[in-house]
Amino acid sequence: MSAFDQSRQSAPVENGPLGVAEDEPRGASGASQKTINAFSDALEVAGCRLDRDPEYLTQYKLDVVVARIQKIHAHVNLGVVLSTSQDDLDQQSEFLETSRRGVVHKAIFIEIDESTLHTGAIPVAISACMAYLFDRRYGQLKAIGLRVFEDCTFHYFDVEENVRRLRRDAQHLNHRIGQELGGHIIAYFTDKGFGFIEVEKDQKFFFHIANVVDDELRVQLPTYQPGELIPVLFKYGGSDGKKYPKAIDVLLDAEYDDDDYEDDDEEGDDY
Repeated sequence: MSAFDQSRQSAPVENGPLGVAEDEPRGASGASQKTINAFSDALEVAGCRLDRDPEYLTQYKLDVVVARIQKIHAHVNLGVVLSTSQDDLDQQSEFLETSRRGVVHKAIFIEIDESTLHTGAIPVAISACMAYLFDRRYGQLKAIGLRVFEDCTFHYFDVEENVRRLRRDAQHLNHRIGQELGGHIIAYFTDKGFGFIEVEKDQKFFFHIANVVDDELRVQLPTYQPGELIPVLFKYGGSDGKKYPKAIDVLLDAEYDDDDYEDDDEEGDDY
């Protein structure tokens, strides 16, 4: 008996309306072991062979790995992550990081409501997984999201784009229009007149030269060199539904005008 099967037999006593114990182990994205087991069992009934190595699943933050499908000779290597939450930024970000590691050939992030486990959601999710594997429209996609609704309808979604949207929405909720922020210009495209300011890792703001209110910065930007970091202050200008929120009233951070910069500026007179 494998360690995985032993863990299934020693699961806590079920309780609650869904039969899920409060202290039951959770999977990579928070789905209960009961949900993962139900999904795994249904996959095996459908003719799938699973990789049940618990150490492997834990290390690569996967709930299920489909290694082969009975009577199908095509190569199959599908990593599955189950989530019982909708639009969880942390879960989807972690899934993206896992899928980019290339441990599995394809990966799918499935959002499923535990209350629908016995009303058809699992067979629908499995059918969607098979379509993702073998439909040529998805042949080039290495990672995808799947949301199964209460009425057992479903749709695929772009996890990477959804993560960007969730981050943008989170930024919008955390900031108010006109709020003063500080960061570094990390890119500027002279020919296009716009660039990007980074406040924290993966938190970027778009700005246009028209939003720069500092004459010194306006003079400096045309000589911007790739890789240069310019400390700036700015105000939050909203997102407008765009990929990145907007920075307005951009100006140099006063601390930027120091002796070190003056020395660098003298060395760069030939630009």
